[in-house]
Amino acid sequence: MVLTVVNVVGTSKVAFCICKTLFANSEFEPGFVVSRDIQRANWFVKNLRCGLPTTYEELSELSGIVFVAVPDAVIERVFSKIKPRMTGRVCVFHFSGFLSSSIFDVDDLDWGRGSIHPNMSFSDIDVALKSMERCFFGIEGNDYGMTVARKIVNSISEKFIELDESSKTAYHLAAVIASNFVTGLSHLAERLYSEYKIDRFRDIIPQLIRQTAENISKVGSVKALTGPVSRGDWNVVEKEGQIFKQNFTEYSQLYDVMIDILREMVYESNRKENKRNGGF
Repeated sequence: MVLTVVNVVGTSKVAFCICKTLFANSEFEPGFVVSRDIQRANWFVKNLRCGLPTTYEELSELSGIVFVAVPDAVIERVFSKIKPRMTGRVCVFHFSGFLSSSIFDVDDLDWGRGSIHPNMSFSDIDVALKSMERCFFGIEGNDYGMTVARKIVNSISEKFIELDESSKTAYHLAAVIASNFVTGLSHLAERLYSEYKIDRFRDIIPQLIRQTAENISKVGSVKALTGPVSRGDWNVVEKEGQIFKQNFTEYSQLYDVMIDILREMVYESNRKENKRNGGF
């Protein structure tokens, strides 16, 4: 039996977007929305247009699917608070990319447990909702948890990978590098555009990132590399390095580190090309 009633403990943007998408699918139905603040629970339910808002104090019991949608640091604490109120067949999930589902101590109860991590940004709910059907998930859990997790992600995008508990931290670090580091570097690009009075940088930067992402999707990061390092234009690399260090003195080493990474990518690309052509 695959559970279909979905309860949400916490009112995160991730939980809202996942529930909004799931409840558009008739296979799933809303249960409780639990929050310390009833106003937050009411907002969640009002905008979701379904569900029953409640607080921890008023909550009587939970059964079915339970999303623990709170920050990583308090997932265990919140779960220990609601665990005594769980009855019947239960499958509990969190959305952390870093933590495994083993933090849910349920295996002796024959309950399902899992983690469902969406590889996308939820900084803007409207943008996120439009992207959910393209979202790629990382899922992990015990046997029953994985059965339910597959059903959930297949109802959203049908795009997912199954993870071992031991790989969860490295998996999340890779996501941070691919997403958060890019955002940080984009911030530096914005600062340069602004400093030199160059307009429309909020059009330029996303377009560059989109095109780069498309290239990476087609040929991988090594072959997708363009620019002065890939061309061996070291005069440009040196002069732009001077500008970088003048404008970002606090991050002066970052430029050299990134150039070393790009240089290594070019070396790897050339090595593979030589190997294909019978070289050494």
